[in-house]
Amino acid sequence: MRKEGTLVEQTPEAGSPDAVETVDAAAPADALPPGGDEAVLVRAALDRVLAAPDFTSSPRLAAFLRFVVEATLDGRADEIKGYTIAVEALGRPPSFDPQSDPIVRVEATRLRRALERYYATGGAEDPLVIDIPKGGYVPLFHPRTEAPVEPVPSGPEPQAAPTMPDAPPPKPLWRRAGALMAAAAVVVIVAGLALFAPRIPAFKSDRGAAMADRIRLPVVEVRPFEASGPGAPTETELRAIEERMRDAFARFDFVEVKAAGATTHEAGVPEACSGPQSRSVFALAGLAEGRADGTFSLVTRITDRCDGSIIWSATLDGLAQGTGLADSERRVVHDVAVAIIESYGVIPVRARAQALAKAPDSGFGCIAAAIAYIRGDPQGQRGNGTACLAELTKRERDFALGYAVRATVQLYATLHDDTPNPTTEEMGEFLDEAELASELAPASAYAARTLAVVQLYAGEPDDAVATAEKALKLNPLDFDVAATVATVFIGSGRVEEGEALLLRARREGAVRTNLQDAFLAMAAFMRNDVLAAQALVPQLTLHSAIENKLALALCLHTLGRTNDSREAVGALLHRMPDGAEGVRRLVHRLLPAPALADKALSALETAGLSREAVAGKPPRG
Repeated sequence: MRKEGTLVEQTPEAGSPDAVETVDAAAPADALPPGGDEAVLVRAALDRVLAAPDFTSSPRLAAFLRFVVEATLDGRADEIKGYTIAVEALGRPPSFDPQSDPIVRVEATRLRRALERYYATGGAEDPLVIDIPKGGYVPLFHPRTEAPVEPVPSGPEPQAAPTMPDAPPPKPLWRRAGALMAAAAVVVIVAGLALFAPRIPAFKSDRGAAMADRIRLPVVEVRPFEASGPGAPTETELRAIEERMRDAFARFDFVEVKAAGATTHEAGVPEACSGPQSRSVFALAGLAEGRADGTFSLVTRITDRCDGSIIWSATLDGLAQGTGLADSERRVVHDVAVAIIESYGVIPVRARAQALAKAPDSGFGCIAAAIAYIRGDPQGQRGNGTACLAELTKRERDFALGYAVRATVQLYATLHDDTPNPTTEEMGEFLDEAELASELAPASAYAARTLAVVQLYAGEPDDAVATAEKALKLNPLDFDVAATVATVFIGSGRVEEGEALLLRARREGAVRTNLQDAFLAMAAFMRNDVLAAQALVPQLTLHSAIENKLALALCLHTLGRTNDSREAVGALLHRMPDGAEGVRRLVHRLLPAPALADKALSALETAGLSREAVAGKPPRG
């Protein structure tokens, strides 16, 4: 730092987290001398940051920040690389390989977010700001009123470290919005679920397409629609519908969408359909027919190109042209997407079954096994796919879906075993996986949705809501994502919005899960909605998952069924190896918003949660 904002350090190359860029300039005469007065100011700023909750609760983040700041002040900025951070700050062994272990990149992402959060809240008045610019790990120090100063060398000219191949794009920083803005955002999002944006850009890059080929994601070809009879749409209008459909489908993560080229119309079975690494290939075609009343109908069908069978067909009537064409386009995109491309649609269901039967060791085969496990399908009983995904992500280090699905399965398995209480270390690992997935695929709604869930259970409700909102915006037509996001809203304190969004997603056909029922029940309890609680009791009674038993106790409390609520709490205590403390931890895991957790725990205490209450419980009958 200069007298008016000078900094002594190096900035790594934007394309390589570990590389260090050489700055061809001599240090100015007033450059920061190690141990000088300005170093004292920086260390004071560091102490303030390390006292913040994000850092006191995360020793790894604190160690990371302390190391890079102290190394810079000591004139060792050239040593701030992925390897040294991992070994000296994060406790990795000397054999650490930054090419295969993403821990430094993941923790750097978390560190930048934690710093941003601190300076937007408790550190808003701090006179000096510590910043870790994207693309490297060397910090900048600057007065809050001034922009960061261009870095100058602090020591001998360093040698650039090898550039990592295919470095992932940096993950955007998400800032917290105020409660009013958040509520308005959900209103807009819910409206977007009904009226899909008229124009959506395609998301998959050439690099993403290459990954889809290697992972063997199912392919959906959108072929040119045809017109029939007088009054049918023009070719230009039909091309617009096709384009919007392709763009909408491209937002879904578990398919690769292609426009039909010259070769796709050739007869015969595509080469991708055969061999041990086969993949499913489907074609969508349509026929528009004009009607006497000025409207038109669109007949659409899906063909499995690997065996030639037609697996789905539907007719949409009453579509308008002219000024009403835009609304017709939205309706077509919505209705077709819900039927064929959602996770429960005809294409994903068929593709997952084919992958499990023909290519179980492919990337998509691993994903199919994991999804079957989570949903309790018989095909998922052979394993949850995590071992397969772990092996694949070693070979395909930017396989974002692999990290996201594995984080989902691991969290699900941990929450549903005999002791549903992930350790701090386990939650840290899940968070690392989910953050890496979102970093590698910033346009993936599934990756954002996964990160939001993990953040919720990790006790970060504000971050979870911000990430959940991002997931909804990335794909407003993925109603499974919307349903999961709704549970995040409920657990984070936005109860009414989350409940409305979840019910809407279910009406659109989102897969119903036990966890959704639990969150709907907790929402009914929070709102003291007797009718909703009564409707949920039979479903909760049938579910064996621990979160459903917790929700059942809260619903029974809402209904005033005191004895039944006590019995449900007793069953919870019997289920938990560590009794009441385990139940309390589960409540804070599912409802990290303090007001919600306090209200739920108060009701459970009334029903006999504490050991003293249980000991004094009157005998039944």
